[in-house]
Amino acid sequence: MILTDLTKPIKKDLGRVEEKISNALKTENVFIQQMVDYLSHSTGKRVRPALAILSAKHCGKLSEETISLGAALEMLHVATLIHDDIIDNSSVRRKQKTLNFKWGNEISVLMGDYVFASSFYLMAKDLPKNVVSSLADTTNIICHGEISETFNRFNVDLSEDQYLEVIKEKTAVLFAASCQTGAMLAGGDKQTVKSLYHFGLNIGMAFQVVDDTLDFVGKQTKVGKPVMSDLREGKLTLPVIYCLTSATRAESKKLKTIILRKIKTTSDLKFLDLLLRKYDAINRSLQKARYYADDAKMALSSLNSANGKNEFVQFADFLINRDF
Repeated sequence: MILTDLTKPIKKDLGRVEEKISNALKTENVFIQQMVDYLSHSTGKRVRPALAILSAKHCGKLSEETISLGAALEMLHVATLIHDDIIDNSSVRRKQKTLNFKWGNEISVLMGDYVFASSFYLMAKDLPKNVVSSLADTTNIICHGEISETFNRFNVDLSEDQYLEVIKEKTAVLFAASCQTGAMLAGGDKQTVKSLYHFGLNIGMAFQVVDDTLDFVGKQTKVGKPVMSDLREGKLTLPVIYCLTSATRAESKKLKTIILRKIKTTSDLKFLDLLLRKYDAINRSLQKARYYADDAKMALSSLNSANGKNEFVQFADFLINRDF
C-alpha cells in the first residue's frame, strides 16, 4: 500500500489541514511570505495530522477543531525540522534545498520560530485548554530530546537504551500526542485515549528506527536527502550502535575513529558498509522497528473494530515497510 491509498478516505480532511496551515502562516510581510510559499512546495507525509484525524474519526466525531489540531501538529513538526536543518547544516530536505541553504542560518532560525509561534497561536485560539496543555508538555519533551541528541553527537559510547530514549523524546511523543489529542477532541473515553496514545508512541518509535535505517540503505531520490547524512553529522543511530556492540576490538576501534572524524572518506563508508553486512545491523534494526509496530498493534486490542481500527493497522504496516 502506498501513502496516497492509505490517506484516500481522509484526503478532503487533509486538504482542509493544508488550507488551515496556509492561512495560519499567511502574512503581509513579503519576505516571510516568500519563505512560507517555498515551504509549501516541500510538503511531507502529513502523518501526524492523519493520525489525529483517524483518531478523532474512530471516536466518532471530526470537527473544525480537529482540522486546527492537525495544522498545529504539522506546523510544530515543520518548525523542528527547520531548526534541525540549521543544527545539522543540511542542504537538502524533502528533495529541495533547505531554508538555511537558501537564506542562511540567522533568517532560518527566526523562520522556525515564526512557524513554531504560529502553531501555538492556532492552538490557543482554536483548541481547548486540556489539549493545549498536552501539546505544551509534548513540545517540552521534544526540545529535551533534540538537546540530548545534539549533546550526544560523536558520542561513540552511546548505548542502545540512550538512543531509544532520544528517539522517544524527539519523535515518538509527537506521534503519541497526535493520536491522544485527536481522540480527546472527539470525546473519546479514557481507555480509548490511552490506547491510542500508546499506539502512537510505539508507531513513532518504529517510524524513527526505520528512518534511521533508511539513512544507510535508502535511495536519495526517495528519502529526499543525502544518504549516510546522520553518520556524517556524528549522529549514532541503531545500525551503527549494533556494529559497535558486535564488532571485534580492532573493528570497534577503527569504527570509533571514523565516527569521530568530521569528514568521512569513501574508504570510511566502505568499511562501515562491510560491518553493517557482517553483523546484519540493518535487518536487526528493522526487526526492532517491527517489534515496536507489533506493540502498537497490541495497543489497539481494546478498540472497537467497527470504527476504523483496521486503518491504524494499515498505517503501522506502511510506516515500517516504506522506502522513503
